[in-house]
Amino acid sequence: MVEKLAIKEKLEVLVSTPYSKELEAEFNLTIESFNTLFKKEEEEKVEIEEDNKDAIAEFEKNKELNAQILNLIQEFKNNKLNYKNAIKDEEEKNVLLKEEIITDFRNLIEEEENLGALFGKIKEIREKWNLVGNVPQKAYQKLQAEYSKLNEDFSYNINIYKALQDNDLKINYSLKNQVIHQVKELQESKNIKELEKQVRVLQRKWDEIGPTYKEHWENLKEDYWTTVQKIYDRIKEHYEGQKEVQLENLAKKQALIDQLKEVASQRFDNHKDWDITTKAIINLQEDWKKIGFVPKENNESIWKEFRTIANTFFDNKAEFYKERNNDFDEKANKKKALIQKVAELKDSKNWRDTAETIRKIQDDWKKIGHAGRVNEQKLWKEFRTNCDAFFESRAKHFEVQDEANGENLTLKETLIKTIEDFKPTEDIKETLAKVKEFSKQFSAIGNVPFKDKDAIYKSYKTALDNIYDKLDLSKAEKEKVLFEAKMNSILSSANPLKTIQFEKEKIRTRINEMTKEIANYENNLGFFSMSKGSESLFKGVENKIEAGKKNIENLKKQLRMFPKPEEKKEEE
Repeated sequence: MVEKLAIKEKLEVLVSTPYSKELEAEFNLTIESFNTLFKKEEEEKVEIEEDNKDAIAEFEKNKELNAQILNLIQEFKNNKLNYKNAIKDEEEKNVLLKEEIITDFRNLIEEEENLGALFGKIKEIREKWNLVGNVPQKAYQKLQAEYSKLNEDFSYNINIYKALQDNDLKINYSLKNQVIHQVKELQESKNIKELEKQVRVLQRKWDEIGPTYKEHWENLKEDYWTTVQKIYDRIKEHYEGQKEVQLENLAKKQALIDQLKEVASQRFDNHKDWDITTKAIINLQEDWKKIGFVPKENNESIWKEFRTIANTFFDNKAEFYKERNNDFDEKANKKKALIQKVAELKDSKNWRDTAETIRKIQDDWKKIGHAGRVNEQKLWKEFRTNCDAFFESRAKHFEVQDEANGENLTLKETLIKTIEDFKPTEDIKETLAKVKEFSKQFSAIGNVPFKDKDAIYKSYKTALDNIYDKLDLSKAEKEKVLFEAKMNSILSSANPLKTIQFEKEKIRTRINEMTKEIANYENNLGFFSMSKGSESLFKGVENKIEAGKKNIENLKKQLRMFPKPEEKKEEE
């Protein structure tokens, strides 16, 4: 009776503990002890006399205890059955998932015509396949064979699309043979865990290799699958009842969770850091996939913890990009406003002012900054189209003008040749009068083609300068004559108003520079004593001050001498 009570207590503990292979071994030993006692009681039952009330009472107690023990035995068996059913249900669900993936894979190969889209969707299917958990061993080989067959069909379709050359087929033939050789070498491995990992790597490698010669394909495939099947037979034998590896996987996944917590807790204010950290998290997710299964009772909780941490990071990342996209939208709206401005200007015939305005708008566009990958290219295309429309119209306008001005170019070239051949007389006034006449003729001819205007004006100015260099004039007279000639040249230019303004600014800048120099000299005078040794130095500075003041006065006279030509219509 005492031994049975101990057996009952042991069974109660086993029943209340989640089922495992280790518990089953202990359960079997306990049942064996019970069966021995039960058999002995059955043998002693025959010897009990009918009038032995104590023996009968003892037998009834044993009978009740036996019933309790038998109930516990049945309950343990029910726990075992529920455990196996749960695994079976999960694996059956995974079979349905893989069959669905295979169906999608087959439809994609048959229906998708866009090669770029096909590659992307195939990648998604392969990722889904790798994420699906275990399936029953009896279904595994069939599913894997169908999946591999579809990968092979995909490879042959790519062969058709890309018109692979014979060299590609030769390379793939060599690669397939290398994989077969590597698979055969794996059979020598004693490490089942590594064996399972490497055979899957080689299977993926096999599936990713393109097509080879069809005349060799059946032999290659037979050799490959025969060897792979032998390896999976070994793996099947090893994993029947094996659980230690799942506990190792549990520890590895917990370590990945600790790493993920540290990485995912960070927040950033720029795309680069978000991108770097995202890649780190994706790497951790890839490492997670490679680890394998953990005990059933831990699977859901540990995956939920890992997924929650990663999702929190990606939620924070999405919030950052939402704010950044708002900034992009604001910039996009500003650029749309600039597009509208250019659209309103693109048909303008005021070539000079409109070109200046559009160039300023282009500068404003650059200052706004990038409006985001989604907006920028489209906006820039529309903006550039409107800008180009104006400048193309402007170019066509000047092309027409250039054709009309071609005769003027010939006339000006002839005049320049006349100026170059001109010989100054001894009468300077007569010569200067002739030069002025040349200037009037040059200006009267009118515009030349736009592309030739700078070169023809340079030739004209050089010819005049050569005449002035030959005149016997005093320094002051020469400066006056050259300045007057310069004014005539300016008035003969294509854009006299702009040139006059430029020359005035140059003179004003020079006056400012000389004024500062004089102020500096006057300030330095205060540092000289009137001793005998510094008298000559003092006098030299005074002379520089006096000369500077005269130069400033001359420059001011030049400013007053500038004519005010009538505005000419801009040709640019």
